Amino acid sequence: MESITVIVLGICIFLSFYFAFLSFQAADDALKKQLVTLAASSIITGVVIFACLTIYSGIKKAFSSIEERLRSSEESADYDEG
Repeated sequence: MESITVIVLGICIFLSFYFAFLSFQAADDALKKQLVTLAASSIITGVVIFACLTIYSGIKKAFSSIEERLRSSEESADYDEG
């Protein structure tokens, strides 16, 4: 899961730098504005996806640890009864 997060963030950062580079090369002002907008939206998208996947991963780990504690307490209760 962590590798997917890093890959997505890397792609979005690459696209952001690429669009920013293209905006410096463009001659038309309207095209420059569009490329800067694409660059900004790429970096924002990358950060939002990174945050969402990080939160998802954290929640998943938290619930799996709680589930493991419940299982171990059930097993110890079954052992005490038997």
